Amino acid sequence: MYRRISVALLAAVLLLFAGQAFARKMTGPDRISVEYAQGVQAVNERHWNAGIESLTKVIDNPATPKDILPLALTNRGTAYANKKMTAEALADLSRAIELKPDYTAAYYDRARILAMQNKHTEAVADLTKAIELSKAGVQQAVYFKNRGLSYGAMTKLDEAKADFKRAKELDPKIKIPTHYKPLLQQ
Repeated sequence: MYRRISVALLAAVLLLFAGQAFARKMTGPDRISVEYAQGVQAVNERHWNAGIESLTKVIDNPATPKDILPLALTNRGTAYANKKMTAEALADLSRAIELKPDYTAAYYDRARILAMQNKHTEAVADLTKAIELSKAGVQQAVYFKNRGLSYGAMTKLDEAKADFKRAKELDPKIKIPTHYKPLLQQ
């Protein structure tokens, strides 16, 4: 009986030390990946403050891999945008684009914010870049649709019509706002 208790106690002590060693090991790249995943999950679940907090830890960590940094900036930019902190969002998205000039999601997110600020010329430029960098498909249809919306706001109806038609070709299920549908009938 005494022997079984001793073996169980020894096993518990070994597990305790192994757990502490694992926790110490989680301070490097693995910890960054965990923190990044938590931040993205928080943003996806619309927990903006938690997302910003987790992603800020990743962004501010000098050990963060260069391929994760633009992704973290874009996700934090999304969280800032949803909190109506547009200056912070635009700064994060612009920095993400500087670090990864072919990152279409950052161009798209920045364009959405610019369009909401009625800066449609800049939004069109970002959406044009996203279209150039992306492959034909459902995502590119979204870029065309949004660029069409900005063209429409600028009363460039021929350009809007062309973009809406291209969006429908790429994704027949994409929704075009009702007030633009007559434009597509012409």
